[in-house]
Amino acid sequence: MKMIFKKGKKYLCMLAPSFVSMYEYPQIIYRLRALGFEKIVEVTFGAKMTNLNYYEILKEKNDRTWIASPCPTLVNMIRGKYPHLVNNLVPVHSPMGSMALVCMKHFPGYRIVFVGPCITKKMEAAEIGTVDGVLTFTELNDLFRKKGIPEKITSPKYTKTFDKLYNDYTKVYPLSGGLSETLQYNKILKKSDILVADGMKNIVKILDGFKDGYYKKYKFLDILSCEGGCINGPCIEYKYPIKERIKRVKKYKEYATRYEKDLGRTGRKLDAKDIDFSRKF
Repeated sequence: MKMIFKKGKKYLCMLAPSFVSMYEYPQIIYRLRALGFEKIVEVTFGAKMTNLNYYEILKEKNDRTWIASPCPTLVNMIRGKYPHLVNNLVPVHSPMGSMALVCMKHFPGYRIVFVGPCITKKMEAAEIGTVDGVLTFTELNDLFRKKGIPEKITSPKYTKTFDKLYNDYTKVYPLSGGLSETLQYNKILKKSDILVADGMKNIVKILDGFKDGYYKKYKFLDILSCEGGCINGPCIEYKYPIKERIKRVKKYKEYATRYEKDLGRTGRKLDAKDIDFSRKF
């Protein structure tokens, strides 16, 4: 990427939680710092803020079947092939977009780079204008090789943990159903009100089945274009089979919850005060 690491600029990495599908923690933090990122945040706090805003919309408006909108591939397909369903997309930023707004508030002056498994995040970043660049995991590996940064690296000059702000329970967000699992919807929705689905064939059938703004009796569709979720994104090297990737995400969540809980980096609602997370499609 041409824009990365220009002299005199400070860089912040927003790392998608699907990173554990490919990389070891905390080695990836060392490697990113060695690459030149001064700040490294996990997108999980952005996911929390996305969820909080979803909750308010789902609580107040039940005049349509809402469609989750964090997946840019899904958003683009609806815009192109199902424009009559654009108003069904939840008008809230994705975790990437939400986290970028948080970072702009807490880390002014940094160039913000999202790192993740999805190519179409580049299109989303160009549209929302708050993310300076997007690196896929494939592009990140190319940079590691180009800069001679090994897979195993430890150094006392590099902090091995994420900078604030982050969140634990949304670490499962990259899994299919991860959004609804972490939405804490019990007071506003029943489990039967939510449909979880993934994979383009399944998604097309669902979108084809809408009638008058509703899909059957569902109130919310937690759907993703990639089978299994973001852990099966197009720029993830298939080092591990998909079942193992799922296990790695859950294991990482358990590890962080147990051993990193009190490091003072957990994001709070107060940390996002006065930020508008709404988005138009």
